[in-house]
Amino acid sequence: MGVSHKEENFVVIELGSHTTKAVLDTSDINKLPTVVIRTRAGILKNSGKDDAGDGPPSQQPRVNGSMDVDPTESMERSDLPTEQAPPSNATNGTASVDEPQNEASDSSTKDAEQDGNDTSYMFGSALDSTPSDALDGTVDMVVGGLVQDWDALSAFLRHIVTKELGIHISRNINPILFSIPALWPKADLENLVQVAFEHLNAPTIVISEQPLAALYGNGKMSGLVVDIGHTTTTVTPIVDSYIQSSTIAQCNVAGAAVTKRLQELLQADSAVSSQFDAGTVSLEFAEALKESGLCRLRLVPPGSKEDAGEEEDSGASEFEYHGKKYKISKEILLKAPEIVVNPTEQGAVRLTTLMQQAALACDPEKRTTLWENISIVGGSSRFRGLKEYLQSELETTVLPGSNIFALSQTREIKFLSIPDYFAGWRNHDHWAGFLGACIMEKISMNDAKYNMTRAEYNDGGPSIVHTKPS
Repeated sequence: MGVSHKEENFVVIELGSHTTKAVLDTSDINKLPTVVIRTRAGILKNSGKDDAGDGPPSQQPRVNGSMDVDPTESMERSDLPTEQAPPSNATNGTASVDEPQNEASDSSTKDAEQDGNDTSYMFGSALDSTPSDALDGTVDMVVGGLVQDWDALSAFLRHIVTKELGIHISRNINPILFSIPALWPKADLENLVQVAFEHLNAPTIVISEQPLAALYGNGKMSGLVVDIGHTTTTVTPIVDSYIQSSTIAQCNVAGAAVTKRLQELLQADSAVSSQFDAGTVSLEFAEALKESGLCRLRLVPPGSKEDAGEEEDSGASEFEYHGKKYKISKEILLKAPEIVVNPTEQGAVRLTTLMQQAALACDPEKRTTLWENISIVGGSSRFRGLKEYLQSELETTVLPGSNIFALSQTREIKFLSIPDYFAGWRNHDHWAGFLGACIMEKISMNDAKYNMTRAEYNDGGPSIVHTKPS
């Protein structure tokens, strides 16, 4: 019989392209994440992290923890099985430790704990306060749901565990559930397992996929999950707790596109740009404005009869940024989010079209359930009016297309919300995936069917991840 872990020791880490969330202790299910941190690393100058030159971040971990690997040697070894190419163990950029692949020695875990004092990477508020001339650059560790730099991500996870959650790695008794985007490559799953056991010294882990967690957070086992993230919008059909992988639909228009569009609109408005000393609207300003809650979606087309005379759509809103107040045209605040539902990029489709593509790829008898259980999540799903906009458009496109003679006729479009009995999560529907991850950890962490233990890892290596459901 395995060790039974206590819920007060449970850790949940949800990896996102823009933001990563974490919490220690899931005994109170109404507890919101205590760590919300940008999934970005700053690389300090003279840290030894710039050996890759100007090329893209490494897709695979470096070999034997070495921070100074010959590029040709690294390429050759990256072709080896994952067990022979573990993620780097050193995050301080000054030392590396060669450790047994399937065993976590006392020395390696002590070294890992010392790595909490990282001198090569900066994260979170420390990164925000670091002068740009002290950095060689920054790296977004997860882009479009896929890991770009395993060295940085390993250091990032150690930072969260040691600095943000206050866990001592050398005596870690905290099981970890990792909530990850769907459809991760096998190699990335194995890398995550290896980081968890060898660098975080986790006693037990569970890996769950975010779309399923989002549905669980809304109290359902079947539905259509629309995740509007930073760089990608993903629509995932789920039937009876099984992700329909072959039907997932994606679009590379999401929150970052809204920020860029907002910046362009602000810059083009002389009344706004003139309020800036240099006459230039920064991307950071646009990002802060987008996150302020002032942007929303308009339910009627601009210029239509219904739109005429809408007083709340005219005039300006006041927005304070770095101690200075700016007046922003409400028309701009209405236009910017439209790019999410109706992308202007070539080849991109409307969000409702993307949803229909995913749903129509499923069995006809399952489609009604999908349309009656739509979950909208993600950091860029918080625009006021989004659900109402999608509801209106889907009712004019999906419902008329249903066969009135079919048993699977779709009669209603319904959007889910976090149940009222989760009082602490009220007004946090966009975080339903994190709530679902907490629920999943309570169910699965002490269940051998789902969890991966250190003993199993020592026996089977990272590939044990493929023997467990996610």
